[in-house]
Amino acid sequence: MNWSQLSLVVDANQADLVSTMLEVFLAQAVTTENAGEDEFYEIAFPGTPDWKKVAVTGLFEEQVDVEPIIEFIHSQLSQQEVPTSVSKLVDQDWERVWLSSFKPIQVGTKLWVCPSWCEPVDANARNIILDPGLAFGTGTHATTAMCLNWLSDQNLSEKNVLDYGSGSGILAIAAVFSGAAHADAVDIDPLAVTACKENAERNGVEEKVIAYLPDQIGSDSQQPATYDLVIANILADVIIELRDTLLVHLKPGGRLLLTGILNTQADRVIAAFGDDYTFEKEIRDQWSLLASR
Repeated sequence: MNWSQLSLVVDANQADLVSTMLEVFLAQAVTTENAGEDEFYEIAFPGTPDWKKVAVTGLFEEQVDVEPIIEFIHSQLSQQEVPTSVSKLVDQDWERVWLSSFKPIQVGTKLWVCPSWCEPVDANARNIILDPGLAFGTGTHATTAMCLNWLSDQNLSEKNVLDYGSGSGILAIAAVFSGAAHADAVDIDPLAVTACKENAERNGVEEKVIAYLPDQIGSDSQQPATYDLVIANILADVIIELRDTLLVHLKPGGRLLLTGILNTQADRVIAAFGDDYTFEKEIRDQWSLLASR
């Protein structure tokens, strides 16, 4: 079956209304995505994104006449101009299309991320075999790529690592591939915890990479677990909110690796950690990576 795809770009405060109207008109699926200049994030996070413009898209069976739907929705909105587009969507094997969108990528010194359904480009490299499943973290986003590149250049021999907001577990696995003795991966999403465990097994590091929900970490000890390296690839505001949590898990003399931070937010994050911490900054596109010294 082929489909008609109706997309309307509206102010963020009208996105829920448009979504509801599309559902009333029996859209088979309704999705929303950022339509403004502020970039969305790869990283899982609590709360809702601060988008200014939202593209709301409804999927209808091909025989449905969408023109009356467009007229009605326009009539209900206070927004003067509503950019609207209609396109045909040819039915296909969507799982195969999704799989084909991921290719092996080099993300650091002799470090590659290779989807589980592809052959590694360099069999002698450090290949992270990854199936993201429903969790975030594939290595394609600038923040994840910067973290992977940083980790690939480190000698983490005998170090313990905490990846807070771990998603697929890609950074925890990369830390072990860079010599870490152990890496704990923490995420608020049970699906991410499951994906991380599966990816650790896929890479043969299931005894060194352990995935947890936040309330499970260190639950068998009266003292908080502490680490030589604490990684947080989340969002600037969430990192600031989690500052005390991250620091309570950091060993004296340990290092912080922080990203998910827009360049315009970096100074605010640095200030939140106070004068006891100085950071080296790496910039890629509009993103900053902060590594404490």
